[in-house]
Amino acid sequence: MRIPPETIRSLVGLHAQRVSKTNNVGVTSSVSATYRAAAGTDGVNLSDEASLLNTLKAGVKAMPDVDASRVQQVSEEISRGTFQVPTWQVAEGLVMELGGAR
Repeated sequence: MRIPPETIRSLVGLHAQRVSKTNNVGVTSSVSATYRAAAGTDGVNLSDEASLLNTLKAGVKAMPDVDASRVQQVSEEISRGTFQVPTWQVAEGLVMELGGAR
């Protein structure tokens, strides 16, 4: 399954907003003098949650866009004439693509 980049950006943005609200720090604000003085040096400390999010983001980026084994399997099924289109998945995909049920 491929996760579109805009979905990842949206999730990262929502996470950043949530973190900034709990930490009382703006999403795009620079580090304040108070934080720099307390730390002694300029730097960034990521929470465990932010570190995990970065790890997950890197993992998703490293995933291939195409599942070669699935392509091979479908190609073989088409060649044999045994490939069946799962109509419920097609219908579900159309509904999702068109913005859900109304």
